[in-house]
Amino acid sequence: MDATEPNVSGSSEVRIGKEAAQAFSVIGLVSLGLGLVTLVFASLPVRVMDPAWQLQLSGALTGAGFSLLIGTLLICTASAFPGASQPIHGNVKLLRNICTWVAILYLVMIPVQLYAGMRVLQQKSGEEGRTQAAWKKFKRQLEATSNEQELRDLLGKLNQPINLPPKLNQPFLSFKQTIVAQADSRFNALVYQNDQARSERLQNFISEAANNTLKSLLFAGGFAAFGQGKEGGPTLLDKALGIFGNKPRRRGRVA
Repeated sequence: MDATEPNVSGSSEVRIGKEAAQAFSVIGLVSLGLGLVTLVFASLPVRVMDPAWQLQLSGALTGAGFSLLIGTLLICTASAFPGASQPIHGNVKLLRNICTWVAILYLVMIPVQLYAGMRVLQQKSGEEGRTQAAWKKFKRQLEATSNEQELRDLLGKLNQPINLPPKLNQPFLSFKQTIVAQADSRFNALVYQNDQARSERLQNFISEAANNTLKSLLFAGGFAAFGQGKEGGPTLLDKALGIFGNKPRRRGRVA
């Protein structure tokens, strides 16, 4: 057997490992880039204090989470191949440090999205309440009109003015009762629509909150498995499991 054969074989393995590491690293970076692009454009325009934007950001994070997690996995796998370059190892070290904070971010977004969702529901309910109050005020003003001119003036001040014919085809009191009845009918329809919309919003919020919460927990666990404060130290997931009692048992003392 040729003495140089082991060297050739070893060199071939290093070359293949180097090419595989480069391919995994590039595909991982592309996956990370796709996730970041999805996250950035899905959260624009930025309105930090707006609860609707906070919900939008939470949805963007869960939407981009899979690409970010797969990209992280590919880059970390690239460093395990023989012949992986030093820049790849440097990228992995930086990425694993970032993963710790990403895992924490996913956990933090769970209460943030719940609070923001409740704020959005309250805002919608407040808007509907103001609309209903405006209808009640209009009805009181309508019932208080005592002549045709007052009625015309009141209807003309609406956001969508109602123009009456130059001459009413029935006595004023009968005409006013007809207008009041129509106002009651529209108000009851508005109340029904608001109740239906409120119920639908609550159901959608519960469904989306449960969906995003579960996804956030899974993504937090995934990134925590990569997250590492110091090289060679336990991952963030290991530390979390240790808090819940999954610690190695101490051996008993030998007599």
